[in-house]
Formats: sequence, C-alpha cells, structure tokens
Amino acid sequence: MSMRSILLLIAVLPFTATGADFEYNTGGYLGFQADLFGSSYGWGQWFITTVQNPFSQPLQIVELGFPCCGTTTSTYGWVVWDDMGLIAAPSGAPQTCDYHGAFTPLEGPAGNPSVYTYVDVTSAMVIIPPGAFFCFGYQNTGDGGQTPYNGVSTWSWDESMWIGDAQYYRTAVLQVKAEISDALQGSTWAQIKGCWGRT
Repeated sequence: MSMRSILLLIAVLPFTATGADFEYNTGGYLGFQADLFGSSYGWGQWFITTVQNPFSQPLQIVELGFPCCGTTTSTYGWVVWDDMGLIAAPSGAPQTCDYHGAFTPLEGPAGNPSVYTYVDVTSAMVIIPPGAFFCFGYQNTGDGGQTPYNGVSTWSWDESMWIGDAQYYRTAVLQVKAEISDALQGSTWAQIKGCWGRT
C-alpha cells in the first residue's frame, strides 16, 4: 500500500465510525432475530431485562428496540428503572419505573413479532449512573419476541408479579443503545434526579 493510500485511509476513518457507545441485545447481537414469541394473554403483559452500565461515566439511553407486534401501548409502553443495585427484576409493578412512555408497534396485532420497533427516547433524558444496574423493557400488547434461554435473565409481568422467563426456558429479546453523557459533570445525582422530570 502506498503512502498516499495510507493517508487517504486515515482521513476517511473518522467518518466511517458507527454505533452508540453502549449497545446491548439480550439475544447476543444488535437486531437479533427472535425465533419464538409470547403472547400478552398467555405469557406476560410486559417484558424486561436488567443490565449494567459498564462505564465510569453516566450513560444516556437514546434508543430502545423491541421485536413485537400489537396495538398502541399505555403510557407505560416503554419502561426504565435507573438504578436496580443488581441483576434482578424490580420489586414493584411496571408503573413503579423511573421513566416511561407510549409507543405503537411497527407491526399490528396480526403482525410478525420478530419485526423490531425502535423507540427514540433521547428527549426523555434517561440517565444511568456510572456502574449502575438498570432495567428496561416494554408493554406487550400482542406478541413479544423471544428465543430459547441463552443465559440472559429476562422477566415477564403476569397479572401481579414478575416471573423469570428462564424457568420456562426462554429469554425475551430486548435491545438498548446509549451514549456516554457529559451533561452530568459537576452535578450530584440528587440534583440530576430533581431536574429531569422523572416519574
């Protein structure tokens, strides 16, 4: 390779970078294709998982992705708890989340639960503290994408409690993207919580 080619390659590299600072899918890679599904009446009304912010800096969640189909959700369509303490389900119902919003699945009630609906949550200012475990998920208004249990813990809300999907040999498929946030420098976590309209 000539010196000119090397210089051209170096000049182009900054413009080819893609992806968020943090990208996670319970299936193992972004856009994982769900090959099983659970219905809202037979499996669960919400699907969730808990993961850790691996950085020593706060993250801002910018996008959630759910392979699902159904009708428009309630105002608790997507849900996030910002500091769980460990890998576990929340102690309370979906309505106890720290952040939430409605969305309409891309696929209708008779759709394909392997098709992803992507929800831009940037404007909600969902901030995850450094090293914190956070839980996220969605309201299943039809069918939600799953895969055979792969070692990742997910839970489903069935009427009055969170039930681990692993005991039924399933993992719900959920995806999140987040960016390292500079907005928190010099602020305490208590100040941040008070400023950004959490529920």
